[in-house]
Amino acid sequence: MNLENFSSFASCLNEISQGVRKITLNKSNLENHYKIKTDDSPVTKYDIEAENYIRKYLENSFPSHNIIGEELKVIDKKSEYTWIIDPIDGTKSYMSGRPLWGTMIGLLKNNEPIIGMVDFPELDQLWIGYKDKLILNGNDCSFLEKENLTLNNAIFASTAPELFEFLNLQKINKIIDNVKINIWSGDCHNYILLAQGKIDLVIEENLNSWDILPLIPILKSREISITDWSGSEILFDFKTKKKFKVIAACNKDLLNEVLQFLN
Repeated sequence: MNLENFSSFASCLNEISQGVRKITLNKSNLENHYKIKTDDSPVTKYDIEAENYIRKYLENSFPSHNIIGEELKVIDKKSEYTWIIDPIDGTKSYMSGRPLWGTMIGLLKNNEPIIGMVDFPELDQLWIGYKDKLILNGNDCSFLEKENLTLNNAIFASTAPELFEFLNLQKINKIIDNVKINIWSGDCHNYILLAQGKIDLVIEENLNSWDILPLIPILKSREISITDWSGSEILFDFKTKKKFKVIAACNKDLLNEVLQFLN
């Protein structure tokens, strides 16, 4: 398969997502099939099974490529291509019956995210982003842009206040005091709401590569402004376990307003 051929790649991701859904939607007896990791987050047997399925598919299809996933070991083939996998983003939602968890897969070329996928099995939504294309369940989609929106009219979302460091949470609280609406929870689904124009701003910190990199092509396909907290591009380094501070805003003016609060 030609990796630059988007339609072929989208077909590949659709096949992967359908296989993963057979694992993740077949959950049962979760209270006896999970453990707490060293970072105090839960992982279920379905996280592991889903990542194993994705890895085997990718290793068979692209045996020379690197693979990084949340739950299993890094595969380093010294390739210019790297796959990033989060088998279940939002495991707490998954375990509690909330439908906003998703499977995320991204492809990087020379450390730059070029294609991203998020699948929400319980919502039956498969999102794929590549360059200026955004695909939902196989169909091109577009949404209204919010060019002139400012902070005091913005809807702001983030996963949880406890994920911010103490001093940074104080900055976030100042932003909350200035927005129209603040929403907690949502995990990767917040970024999809941003791409749809339903919310306007997402700010998070302490994200791993698999938490954010698959989302970047989806957001950039909608010309969403996404940077770190200094206003710089989010850069991936294969050799480090770098954590990311992320701002994703519906336009550059809103991004610049937020940067003033954070810096």
